[in-house]
Amino acid sequence: MEKIPRDIIDLVLESTDILEVVSLHVRLKGSGKGNQMGLCPFHEEKTPSFNVSPQKRIFKCFGCGIGGDAIKFLMLIENKSFGQVVRELADRLNIEIPSEGRGAYASLL
Repeated sequence: MEKIPRDIIDLVLESTDILEVVSLHVRLKGSGKGNQMGLCPFHEEKTPSFNVSPQKRIFKCFGCGIGGDAIKFLMLIENKSFGQVVRELADRLNIEIPSEGRGAYASLL
């Protein structure tokens, strides 16, 4: 599979609303400073310890320690690879991922 340029990955992360992504899988409630909390989808718990920070664009469970960005969340919750998740998010956001075969020297090959 083709390598995804770092600037495209950064653009996908900046353009993705982590609250929207996580809210499809976790019921979230406000917890101050714009953060949202809910029950962690990765382990059993009765008291919410799963925190989403839209300002930082990250999630963190203070119960089991899992954390990351929207890409990592979707990788874990949907059991998909990094490349699959980035491509799916990019497609939803209409962000084009350039092919390795395209570029200044492609016409010379």
